Amino acid sequence: MIKKSLAPSDVLVNNKSYELFMSGGKKIRPTFTLLAGKLGDPGKFGDVLKAGASLELIHMASLVHDDIIDNSKMRRGKTTVYYEHGYLQAINTGNYLLSTSISLVSTIKHKELHRSFSETIRDLVDGELFQLDQQFNAQQTLDDYYRKIYRKTALLIELSIKMGGYASGLSSYTLNHLIEYGYHIGMSFQIIDDCLDFTGDEKNLGKPKFSDMENGHYTLPVLLHRNRDASFRDRLEAFSKDGKHLEDLIETLLASDAIEQSLSISSQHIEKAREAIRDIDSPIKEYLMEIAEKLANRPN
Repeated sequence: MIKKSLAPSDVLVNNKSYELFMSGGKKIRPTFTLLAGKLGDPGKFGDVLKAGASLELIHMASLVHDDIIDNSKMRRGKTTVYYEHGYLQAINTGNYLLSTSISLVSTIKHKELHRSFSETIRDLVDGELFQLDQQFNAQQTLDDYYRKIYRKTALLIELSIKMGGYASGLSSYTLNHLIEYGYHIGMSFQIIDDCLDFTGDEKNLGKPKFSDMENGHYTLPVLLHRNRDASFRDRLEAFSKDGKHLEDLIETLLASDAIEQSLSISSQHIEKAREAIRDIDSPIKEYLMEIAEKLANRPN
């Protein structure tokens, strides 16, 4: 469905959108949509497919726009649209993906689905603006960080599950448990992602290591270590102003147990996600458990 919507043409944004979809990615958001939809009315699965496709397109749009904000050169091992074709083409590509997503989902007849869909797009934008406001802010709180990653990652995973449930007519009881699962999976996913920026292999990551720190996005390991090490806090403040001695900060962080602490917090979210779906019907429960396990131990 996505391939058909993004079939290459003579338009650059169309071609770049198609290339981004074909470049890989976990496709985890539409997977959640399809699994939630499998618990509902089988006769409505066509709408579930549209919802899943629309979610992946929104995610792709957010990646293109993120690359502009982060000045990213690489995405999934390839040059970003922003670096290859410039600001305007990257903005247009992201907007094209978003408009294609809206077009796909527009034929689904469910008021709550469309309300959640539109509110989430608004909140995603709000989250991007908040992330910009917090860039190079060495005094941001842990609550600020959790707010950022909720709107950056967990919110869209929650929406993926909601849309699969709404499109298939799933009961509110089951859907609420799935949404709780999605929240905790999303929070864990982003915390692990932030840790991999320090510990991952660049080939697996598809982007340079330490890019979050370099771009002034202070993630959980940084904030945890800042809160307990006055020297690190002072050096982080200085880096936020002059951009110097990044390597020293990274070396200090890697020598601490801040990453292990962050992964422990991620594991707590995984456990809560598992608990949320204890009463979900098989085999969907087992699939969701397997996803939780794979995400907790992912290399990229």
